[in-house]
Order: sequence, then structure tokens, then C-alpha cells
Amino acid sequence: MSNIVLRNVHVILLQTAFGFLRTVRLKADANEKLSYSSFTDSGVEMFLSVIFACLLASSLAVDYTGYKVIHAKPTNDNAVNIVKGLQDQFDLWKESRGIGYNADILVAPRDYASLRSFLESRGIQVEIMIEDVQPLIDAQMTPSATAGFYEQYHPLDEIEAWMISFQSENPDKVRIEDVGDTFEGRKVQKLVISQDLTASKPIFFMIGGTHSREWVGPATMMQVADWLVSETEHLTDHMEFHIIPVHNKDGYVHTWQGDRMWRKTRKPSGGLNNCYGTDPNRNYEFKWNTGGSSSLPCSDTYMGTSAASEIEVSTLQDHVRAIKDNVQIFMDVHAYSQYWMYPWAYTDSTNCTDINELHAASKEAVEALEKVHGKVYKYGPISQVIYVASGSSADWAYNEGIKHSYALELRDEGQYGFTLPADQIKPCAEEFYAGIDAMVHHILGIND
Repeated sequence: MSNIVLRNVHVILLQTAFGFLRTVRLKADANEKLSYSSFTDSGVEMFLSVIFACLLASSLAVDYTGYKVIHAKPTNDNAVNIVKGLQDQFDLWKESRGIGYNADILVAPRDYASLRSFLESRGIQVEIMIEDVQPLIDAQMTPSATAGFYEQYHPLDEIEAWMISFQSENPDKVRIEDVGDTFEGRKVQKLVISQDLTASKPIFFMIGGTHSREWVGPATMMQVADWLVSETEHLTDHMEFHIIPVHNKDGYVHTWQGDRMWRKTRKPSGGLNNCYGTDPNRNYEFKWNTGGSSSLPCSDTYMGTSAASEIEVSTLQDHVRAIKDNVQIFMDVHAYSQYWMYPWAYTDSTNCTDINELHAASKEAVEALEKVHGKVYKYGPISQVIYVASGSSADWAYNEGIKHSYALELRDEGQYGFTLPADQIKPCAEEFYAGIDAMVHHILGIND
């Protein structure tokens, strides 16, 4: 049997076991519309969990056993440039912001010793962030018998099924609308949430899953959607929320079935190694290809062949343009690093016209957020807080006339990164919700 056929069999078995394991655990109760109960037969759970773990190990094309993530801290300008130069050779989970700021680098076992020696010989401090990546991936993917539905990560088919169920349970407050398409033919959809779907209100347009490996984004979008419907003091009395849980659907599916650390879209991009994908957050039309992106098809920051060359980006632009007169807040939610940012991303040499207002709104948000679990988010212009990045969604939305355009990076600051444990989803969502609540009240001048 060929490796491709064998892998397809593994994927089918994996999905079957995954679905069955979740279905057995799923129950409805009066307190939580979707929650998970413990098995009455612990032997069944153990048996299914062992099967799941075996199938999981054999189904993913990329095995990260023994891979480490290191912090590399440059101590001078030359060291900053050396670390930055590694981005097309290694997977930089996080780029260094400058002298004294860590870059987080994923390293294969065969490369660890030589890379560490190379960095330390040039005065770059090295510290291990994650000793072995694969067990953390396995933990993210393994269903929990005790955690609630919103307290664990879900593959795309479960997210799509949840959207349908969520809308059908709340028909007066929720509807589903198509936004666009993906290269592989999937429909990108959004939830529209309001206390009165017939009333005209300013729109809060929120995107998760732009970069497919940032799983806490979609998970947070789902939890926030539920709270928007169930809360007693309704933000949806004041705004209509449009939430895309997963924008880069093709990439997200690939993180479950092929490579957990996949970031980009899945359209073939060419190059010497027949590479795939474009970074959707370097592909928007405004100031495309003016810095902070790559022309190399294999790069994680590959900008595409032209502005809005990716169908995921072009259809989203068309969709937002059609409603932009009503969009008061635009937010693209990423992970990780704990940043609350606004334009400009394409340049650090000039500020956007509304910087004072965006700064004030961000300050309100991060101060409210910090009160929940003590997490500190940096805030400011994207290019100054993190790095220059042209062709970004926030810059594009701001240029379209949506003054309150933001780009966020959720938890954490560099302990788990993209392998953030599922037990941090709920606290992450709680603090994020507090942030957007404070921001909405500030922007709209609500004093309740």
C-alpha cells in the first residue's frame, strides 16, 4: 500500500475515532448548551484514547518528535540581523523585535546542536522554550472527557457543525452568511450576532484563523460568540457582531491532517521545491510588497504573485467593501505574543491619522483585559510593537475608511506559543472578551 493511500486510511480512521469519542462524551444540560461529561465506563475511554493516540501519531505527515523551540535573544544590532536572516531557513514562531527581545525558533533534532553553536558563537543568548513539541501537539489534538466544548480545540468539520447548531438554537439572534471561498473550494462563512437581526447597528467585524496554526484564535471566536448570545448585559444591544471563526480554512484543515505548524494558504506557489501557500496577511491590496514580506514562494511570509492574488483575501475584501459604511470596528485576531495593535503595519516612519483615538481605545481594552487574569498586552502601531508588514488586513481596512482597525496577538508571550494547552482557551477568551467589551463601551461612549 502506498504511503499516500495509507495516510488517507489513517486520516479516515482518525476522523471516525475522533468523532465517535466526542459524540460519546457530548451531552446537553440546562447550564451549558454544549458540554462534555465523563464516561461511565473508564475502560471505554482508555481504549478509545489509546486508539486515538495511535491513529494520531500515524496520520500526520509531519512528526515533531524531538523538535525543540528555542529563545534566541540578540544583544546587538548585528545579532538582530543574524537572527532575522534565519527566517527563510528555519520556522521562526516569533521574530525578534530588536536588541534584548527573543526570537522563537523551531529546530529539528538534527539541527539543534549546530544552530545553538552558531548563535552562541555570535553572542546570541539561547534558551530552550519547548523541549519536545510533539507531546504538546498530541495533547492539543486529543479530546478531553472532562473539559467543556469551548475548552478544547476542534477540527474544521466540528466547527462548521457547531456553527449550524449554534444558529439553529438561536435563530432570532444568529444567522450564517457566506463571505467568500478558498482555493480548495470551501466556503468561508461568518456568524452574524445581534439581539435584533432586523435592526441596523454598527458592525464589529472579527476574523480568526488567518494563520492556520494559531488555533487559539478560532477557539476564542467560538467562545466569544456563545457569550455574546448568552450574556445578560448585551453588547449586541449596541453592535452587530460579524465573526469569521476560521478564515484560512484550507490551511486549518492541513494543520489537523498534515502539518500542525502550517501557517499559509494551500494554493501551489511554485519555487524550486514546489512550495504551497501564501501568507494571507501579506496579500491585501494596500501597500502590498512595500516591506516586511517575502517574494520567496517557500517563505512563511510569502506575499503572493500580486496584491489580493489569493481568493481568500480577494473575496473577503469584496465582502467587507460591500458593508464597510456600517463597519465601525475591524479586528484580525492572531496568536501569539499578547499584543493589541493598530495601523500602520507597512511603515514605522509615520503614524496613521487617527493614532490618538486608536491608542486611547487600545489602552482601555488592555487595561480591562489585565484585570481578568493579570495578563499584560502591549499596544501601539503594528510596525512599532512587532515589525513592519506590508499587505496586512488591518492596514487595508483602515485605508478603506474603517477607522477602528486592529490586529491582535493572543496568548501567550512565549511559553507554549502555538502549542498553547487547551486549558488556557477559556481564560484567554475571558480576558479578550473583557478587552472588546471595554473597547466597545469606549468607542460608542456607553456608560452602563
